[in-house]
Amino acid sequence: MSGRRRRRPTLVALDLDGTVVGYEGFQAMPTEAVTDAVRRVTEAGSHVVVATGRSVHSTVHLFEPLGLKEGFAVCSNGAVIVDVATGEPVHVETFDVGDPVRYFTEQVPDALLAVEELGRGFRVTGEFPVGELEGEVTVVDHDDLIANPVTRLVVRWPDGDRHRLSEIAAQSGLRSIDYAIGYSAWLDIMPAGVTKASGLRHVAQRLDVAAEDALAVGDGHNDLEMLTWAGLGVAMGQSADDVKAVADEVCGDVTEDGLAGLLERFFPPGA
Repeated sequence: MSGRRRRRPTLVALDLDGTVVGYEGFQAMPTEAVTDAVRRVTEAGSHVVVATGRSVHSTVHLFEPLGLKEGFAVCSNGAVIVDVATGEPVHVETFDVGDPVRYFTEQVPDALLAVEELGRGFRVTGEFPVGELEGEVTVVDHDDLIANPVTRLVVRWPDGDRHRLSEIAAQSGLRSIDYAIGYSAWLDIMPAGVTKASGLRHVAQRLDVAAEDALAVGDGHNDLEMLTWAGLGVAMGQSADDVKAVADEVCGDVTEDGLAGLLERFFPPGA
């Protein structure tokens, strides 16, 4: 490990699900070990930036237990930057989903589609499995779905094969993020150039922090770009092999409070 990577990071970017909390759903809360570790980061004067695929309304309730009172959070895989103090967006990236909606409707007729309603919930073409969406959910027709630019398009194929859905997305040339929901498939279709890393670049500029002074921690395919953006990118222990491959190192599993152990190296108790 280089001398630069041994230095205490000025910015700590944290994925939520699988990193700060487990995979129990939107109501999952961080353990005491993790909350204590994150609070030590801010008490030492470094910035903690949540960087998540969650929507704003599914993220803000975690600020208080983590001791986050100011700064910024990256939501919706980089499309939305939130002011932690107010819970309000300060930067939003949107795109026209007309062509993607038509493409997936033709290629996967039985897929469910959804677009994010910023700060509220989702507009959907059909009912998603229970517990997969949080907030206000409104069923609409396809014309209403594409009426306005949005931060992301969700493609959910409850009875389909996730690998086949990823192939279909790749053939479209669209920027997509693949999630496994059980044995079935979920894709987030994002605005061109938008990733957690692009959101973090925006935040780092606002905070006057260089990427080389950042630590990023995550476990999923939507974390790949931010792990390579940061001066030190760390994959959680349960991450897939291709996520571990791009990281500079691997820490403990989320079930073992791996994040807490990692942060303790840089921000030890009583320091």
